[in-house]
Amino acid sequence: MKLNFKTKFSYGLIGIGDAASYSFVGGFLLFFLITIAGINPGIAGTIAAIGAVWDTISSTFVGYISDGVNTRFGKRKPFLLISSFPLAIFMSLLFTAVEASGFVRIAYYVVMLMLFWTFFSLFFIPYLAWGAELVRDYHERTVIRAYTSFFNLVGISIGIVLPVIIVDTLMGWGNSASQSWLYTGMFCGAVSALTIFFGALGIKDKHEIEYSEKKSKHLSIPDMLRNYREIIKLRTVKFIIAASVFYLIGYAVFFANRIYFLTYNAGLPAPHIAAVIFMMTFTSAMFVPVITALNKRFDKKDIFIFGLGISVSGMIVFGLVSATSLQALILFALAYCLGGMCYWQLMPAMIYDVCEVDQLANNKERAGLVISLQSLAESVSNAAGLQLLGIILQFAGFNEGAEVQAANTLTWISLSFSIIPAAFMGLAIVMIIKYPITKKTHNRVLDALDRRNGGEAIDMTEFKNLI
Repeated sequence: MKLNFKTKFSYGLIGIGDAASYSFVGGFLLFFLITIAGINPGIAGTIAAIGAVWDTISSTFVGYISDGVNTRFGKRKPFLLISSFPLAIFMSLLFTAVEASGFVRIAYYVVMLMLFWTFFSLFFIPYLAWGAELVRDYHERTVIRAYTSFFNLVGISIGIVLPVIIVDTLMGWGNSASQSWLYTGMFCGAVSALTIFFGALGIKDKHEIEYSEKKSKHLSIPDMLRNYREIIKLRTVKFIIAASVFYLIGYAVFFANRIYFLTYNAGLPAPHIAAVIFMMTFTSAMFVPVITALNKRFDKKDIFIFGLGISVSGMIVFGLVSATSLQALILFALAYCLGGMCYWQLMPAMIYDVCEVDQLANNKERAGLVISLQSLAESVSNAAGLQLLGIILQFAGFNEGAEVQAANTLTWISLSFSIIPAAFMGLAIVMIIKYPITKKTHNRVLDALDRRNGGEAIDMTEFKNLI
């Protein structure tokens, strides 16, 4: 079954809010805490890690709750509508420079970050789970992710490219650095809230009437833990989550370090940094239709391995050469962006396919719980990656007040931009090689589900490689 254009467009539109909020916080929080708020790099990394751990906890509950709630607006839509504007408020407060003692200041950012991640989880988990429920077809899931990936890139431009320009412009108009970052946070938060809210309103879920006739399930922590244990036991889940964790640790290090590399190693002014980041975003956009077209002929996992393999190879070569010229950055962008788009477009679609494997193995429909594992992977990986980068910067002797960094510091910033993230992404490739779902096996799973729904007994030994 194919979705209509309005549904795909609306679902994709929410991706702007997802990417704008996630990339703005992921890309600039460490920089803001260290450079604007004046917090020690190691402590700043710990703050980011605490927030990510809290995101892990909140994601766990949100996935379980959204599976058990039934309303006349469907299972997932209410979560997106409720969380959109609080997300914007706490994103703005997170990028507010506070004048207080060291402990109070640290506590403030910990609390604001925890509140931000709470409302991010409250929309993000149901949003991803919604995609698995809107469509079952193996290829069509890649198509809906193509819409999301395109709008994600718009969101990344808003969350990563525009802030550099906006802050530089506002400071040029006489605003302080702290005021400029606050206004930029408010802007990114408003864009995120509006796209999430109106995107959710634009989707007419075919299951809304069905859900409105069902009672919400009784929810309890023991039941939630039992459900998670059942899912985590699946062989398929272990490999897909491991791949996601490894990739995202590398991504978190690369993403947060990017502004440091472009500022100190490449020596670029703010407008040029924005241009380079925009170039990478535009390059990523070019790969979206290519990946979608390839998926008509090849399995998602094969495209993922090929694309990420090129990316890892290019990043290692770039790191060994230690080049900072514009030409080298362009070649680097081509290699990195191919792998990046393979991950962001194909990984969620592959996790959607896991939902049916769980349904077949355990006879339960719980896309929210399955999808929440991806968010758990993002939270843990983001925490590990940001903490790792904070430790690296502190170990390398990064001086937030210096315009020029020491040679040893520049070396470690360069490694954190290339070889270190490439190593983690290489481990993700190893996990996907072991990941057992292909188009053929997914179609067999769907067929088995249909036969079981028709009253036929299913021989589960046929699927032992998946479960």
